Amino acid sequence: MNNNEVSLDEKQDLLNNLDDNNEGIELRHIFFAYAILFLCIIFFAPKIYLSSNIYYASKDINELQSRKEALKAENAELQQRLEVVKFNFLTLEIEEIK
Repeated sequence: MNNNEVSLDEKQDLLNNLDDNNEGIELRHIFFAYAILFLCIIFFAPKIYLSSNIYYASKDINELQSRKEALKAENAELQQRLEVVKFNFLTLEIEEIK
């Protein structure tokens, strides 16, 4: 027999030792994983919350700015129309005086 070869009994002993040592996941590992998950949630939840609030606030600000610009344009148009009406009124008064 070659020195590098393993007998069938030795192989069986190795397999038995592996089966005895394989107990699965320990309860403390599960608790450790849940603790890490809980800490991640505690640290990242405020960031997510603030990012979301900043997004919605900036969205509202953009909507208000676009309304402001539309109202400015409408105001300028109304001012121009008012000037035309004033001019027409004054020209009518001048014609009536003549």
